[in-house]
Amino acid sequence: MIRSLTVLLAFTLSAPLLAAPALKLADTRLLYISGDDGDRQIYSVKPDGTDAVKLTSDAGNHLFPAYSPDGKKIAFSLEKDGTQQVWVMDADGKNGKALTKGPGLCRGPAWSPDGKKIAYTGSTDQGAWNVWVMDADGGNATNLTSALSYDADPSWSPDGKQICITSTRAGGGGFRLFVMDADGKNIKGITDDDNPNGLVYPAWSPDGKKIAYAHPGAASLEIFIVDVDGKNRKQLTSEGASNSYPAWSKDGKKLAFSHFDGAKSALKIMDPDGTNVKTVVTLEKTVAEGGRVGWRP
Repeated sequence: MIRSLTVLLAFTLSAPLLAAPALKLADTRLLYISGDDGDRQIYSVKPDGTDAVKLTSDAGNHLFPAYSPDGKKIAFSLEKDGTQQVWVMDADGKNGKALTKGPGLCRGPAWSPDGKKIAYTGSTDQGAWNVWVMDADGGNATNLTSALSYDADPSWSPDGKQICITSTRAGGGGFRLFVMDADGKNIKGITDDDNPNGLVYPAWSPDGKKIAYAHPGAASLEIFIVDVDGKNRKQLTSEGASNSYPAWSKDGKKLAFSHFDGAKSALKIMDPDGTNVKTVVTLEKTVAEGGRVGWRP
């Protein structure tokens, strides 16, 4: 199943860029995607919108960036030569290495809390999508889900025992949230209404109690939050247009997300109750699918 809102458009940054990375591991930074040079590249910026740095520059679309738990590595998907594979590089953009290979699509990498595993989404010969997990060096790839549906967008619980995913396995024609054990067993739904738009991308809170994700609001796609048992769902944003890719700060006191409407877009942060929304970087013609936000731990 091909989700909607997958057209990739180009970013134009309003923040100043450095010619070369000069990053310190102690800095709190956000990752986002820009296509201002043609191919989609990964950028890093401070939460106040200053010191924007371009981390990648080679050919291909660099998508779904995610910091490792220690902040020293970045996993991402590289779309090139008709395929999409999971790569990893140093936090300054150096020493890139492919972790997956093959004719299919491998995307949306998510680090386990201990940094030893990476979960990701992989396409199948049957046209389905499954959630996989591998060692952080690319070894021992294992298929966690095998339904002929769309299972995707893994997000680990802080204790590493569970993974939240997006799936169409409920059969309602849209996407819902499911939680399963880290080995793929005991999968259960935690939302009971469909998101027909896609771009759900759940993010587990650092305290393990809640999951942020994108869901339709009133004629828009907004950021919602829900308890891990599916109770107490609350809409956090009312930004209009499309809002997705929530990402928690390490202390759980902030949520970053992407806002895009096709004309101009923004990387934003807010308090976890939806208040104090601030724009970090203003963008134009943003990346929809693949423009995930990453927050350095």
